[in-house]
Parts: sequence; C-alpha cells; structure tokens
Amino acid sequence: MAEQAPYGRGQETLVDTDVRRTWQIDAGQVTIKGKHWPENLTTIVSRCAAGLGVSGEVQAELYKLLVYDAGSFFVSHCDSEKTPGMFATLVIVLPSEYQGGELVVKHQQEAVTLDLHRDDAAEIGYAAFYADCVHEVLPVTQGCRLTLIYNLIRTDKKLPLPKPPDYHQEQDLVAALLHNWSTLLKAAPGDEIPEKLIYLLEHAYAPAELGFDTLKNADAAVAEVLVAAAEQADCEIHLALVSVEESGSAEYSGGYGGHWGDESEDDDFEVDEVFERTETISEWRRRDGKPSPLPTLPFSEHEFCPTAAYEAIEPNDIEFQEATGNAGASFERTYQAAALVVWPKAFNLVIINQAGFAATLPVLRDFCQRWEDECQDQNSSLWQDAHTLAGYMLRDIFRENTNNPNGYQSRSSDHEFLECLFRLRDSHCVNGYWQGIAGRGFYQKKDSDALVQTATLVPWPVAVKTLKQAFPLSVAKAYEACAALLAGLCAAEPDTAADLNNAAQILWAALPGDPQRFPELQPWERGRMTVNDELVP
Repeated sequence: MAEQAPYGRGQETLVDTDVRRTWQIDAGQVTIKGKHWPENLTTIVSRCAAGLGVSGEVQAELYKLLVYDAGSFFVSHCDSEKTPGMFATLVIVLPSEYQGGELVVKHQQEAVTLDLHRDDAAEIGYAAFYADCVHEVLPVTQGCRLTLIYNLIRTDKKLPLPKPPDYHQEQDLVAALLHNWSTLLKAAPGDEIPEKLIYLLEHAYAPAELGFDTLKNADAAVAEVLVAAAEQADCEIHLALVSVEESGSAEYSGGYGGHWGDESEDDDFEVDEVFERTETISEWRRRDGKPSPLPTLPFSEHEFCPTAAYEAIEPNDIEFQEATGNAGASFERTYQAAALVVWPKAFNLVIINQAGFAATLPVLRDFCQRWEDECQDQNSSLWQDAHTLAGYMLRDIFRENTNNPNGYQSRSSDHEFLECLFRLRDSHCVNGYWQGIAGRGFYQKKDSDALVQTATLVPWPVAVKTLKQAFPLSVAKAYEACAALLAGLCAAEPDTAADLNNAAQILWAALPGDPQRFPELQPWERGRMTVNDELVP
C-alpha cells in the first residue's frame, strides 16, 4: 500500500532517498477504529495546544501514515503549510517494534531529542511542534516505526496563526537594562540601588518540584528571556522561594456567643497588628540543575520588579489562637512564592554577605584555609575573594544603625573575624577595623587578644590614637574590655607602652573604685560599682 515519500524543495516535490527515506500511505486510505480513539485524540490535541500556548478551538487533520523501516530517516527540514489555518504538526507513534528513529526538534539555539517509542503496546507516544521549527527523524536501526502525522489547525479565521516565540528583541532590551543596572551598582553601591532583583512567578511550586525545567507556561517563557539576558549582561540568575512569616495580635470579629464558645473558627478572627515579620529567600536552584551553595538570604521590598509585586503576594496559610489567660488572641501567617533572582556576577560575594555575619564567617574561614593550603600569595584570586568578602563584612560591622548606635555589639564577638584578617595579613581591612573602633568604641573583652594580634599590622601611632579616641566612648559601659585591650597592648609592646599613658588615664578616671565615691547612688546600685582583682592581669 505504501509509496516512497517525497519532500519539498521550493516549488518542487522530489523523491530522494539520500534526503528522505520513508514510506507513506495517504490519509484517505487510513481508518482508525476503536471506541476510545476519538476521546484519546481530543485529549492529545488539547494538551498539545496548551503546551504550545494556543487558545481557542484547535482541530487535528490526519495528513499521512508514515512507515519508517530499518534504515529510514528524514534530514532536517521545516513543514510547509498544507492547509489554511495550519500552525503546527502533531506526530503520533503507534505501538510498533523498532529501535532508533528519535525525533529532533530545533528552534533558534535549542534542540530537543524525543524518543517516542513505548514498550507497552497499550501506549502511544506523541509530540507537537510549530510547523516552522526545523526537525528531523534519526535513522531507524531495527524494526518498523509507524507514525500518524496530523496538521494542527486553528479554525478561528480572525486570529493570526500562532508562531514559535522569538524573544530576541525582549532579551536584548532586558540585557541592556541589566547591564545599566550593574554599571550603576558598581559606580555607586549603597542602599538606594538594590544589589539583587526579584521577579515573582505566576504559578505555585513546592520545593520538590522547583526547577528551571519544570516551570509552567508563562513562567517558562519569562525564564527563557531572563536566562538569556542575564548571560548577555554577565549576571547570575537563580530560582528560589520567597517566604514571609508574620505573627501578631488578632481581634475577635464574630458574635457574642461565638466569642465565648468552645469552638471558635478562624473566620471569627481578624488580624489586628503585626509584631514580628521574617522575610527570606531560600531553596535556591541553579540553571544547570546543580546544587546551589547559597544560604538563606533576607530581602527588601525595593528589590522586587515591579516593586508593587511584593504587595500582591497572597498568604498561603493563617492560623489564629484564642485568648488564653492574660494573653490576647494572636495569629501566625505565612506567604510563599517562587521567583527568579538576578544579580551581577561581580556581586556574588555581596549576595553571600547578605546572609549575615554568622553565615558569612564560615565562608571567609574557608577562603583563608584554602589560601594557606594552596598558595599564600596575596595576588591570587583566592586572596582577592577573601579580601573582598572581608571588606563587605567590615562595612556591615560598623554600618550606622539608628536603633542601635553600637549595632555590631549584638554579635557575640568579632575575634574569629579578626583572626581571619590576621591570617590573611590583610592590613587594609585591619586598619578599617581599627578605624571603626575609633569611631564606635571597644566593648567586647573576648576580642582583645585578637585585636592585639592585629595591632602588628597597623602603625603603632594608629593604635595609640585609636585607644585615645575609643576609650572615652567605651569605658563607662565596658571598662573591663578596655582594660584587657590596654593590658594586652602594653604586654605586646613593652618598649613603647608609655605611649598609651593617655588611654590609661581615661580608663583610670572612669573606674568605679570605692562605692562611697558615688553617694548619689542607691545602695542596690553600689553593688555593681566594684572592680575585682582580675580586671588587669
């Protein structure tokens, strides 16, 4: 029944088995029976239309039954428009015994290889692609591959025919915007320009199903544009989950009986005031599918594109707790949404530093260890990365905080950070830390030994001047810390210890000594105004 299948070249129809070796049977000679087939075909067509992003009524018109025996193939080609309204080709592979014959579909710079063979005789394989996508059938190596070819037709004549998406214009525009943003960020880093950008996706994704290859519909299209644009602009792009957790007070909104009943529902309450809010990005996914080392990061509203997107996040869950004892009614509410997150590759360490001191310190220690093990060359990339990261950490340690003038005191200690700076012999960052102390004071006794160690990397006059400036700010709150630092420097530099006389006098004048020196204090306050014999070792 079959005849050798031809192919089109311009206005010609040719038979050449070096280009296409396939047998065909015309649709008029093909009958498909079985009471379930019409329903199955309708399901396949609707799935393909949705996958291609085509709305409206779509019909499938049988074109040919193709038989690929051993050695059959079809080189790369595009399908011609065989009937008005045709926009795509549907390939259905019937149950048949064969090997090889994979379908390869190409569009722009991407190619997908599809093996539509099914081992179960009760199953069929199918694929649909836009008619102007280049595609080929690889050689069948064994058996016969039986294939139904359908033309997918849009019946609404008023609508233009769908075409495969071409996002080059959008990619170039977004790449230019990302490049300009990166340039501004490098020229004027600060809080006004976001260090990362967050684009929320439309669909919900659980952590187990979050990945670039599992994005749906419009999300997949947006990711395609942003991935290409980020590469052009030398930016990183990740998938992640944006999470917000809130808690606070609630008010009863129901009737009197319900308020005092034993079975109050969540509908009986409403949110009153938010007391605590935690905003984080986590569950990072890389484009290549490899695990991401990024820690959980904070985010701010001005990082969203557009900024109004943050306000549009809907809560995933809210729980109310009834008033108990002296505690009023309360609530806990969570939000979660998938997002694409972009930042310049040059700011990788900036992004890591956003995780906070506790999360960033192990990264700095790792840089130090690798640098010591591998090269100990300050011109190496490892040292430069460590120096850069230390600079960001140093910036945040002494960053102004209106709610806490001595904001960096909230950490338990900086001695591990100082030890890293000393191991790196990073005199620039060490000097920066000493300058920070001069402006903010010194408050942590446990940091004194590490600070004395780093003093060898700063000029001695700088150390002397720092104590003179820092002690007036610190001694009233942390005279033990000041004493430990002064004693450590005197022991380390005995020949020039006299230079620290001014700082010693500042400390001496502030020491509480005899509680009777402070008659204005109440008796219970005087108990704290004592100095033990361990103040100065």
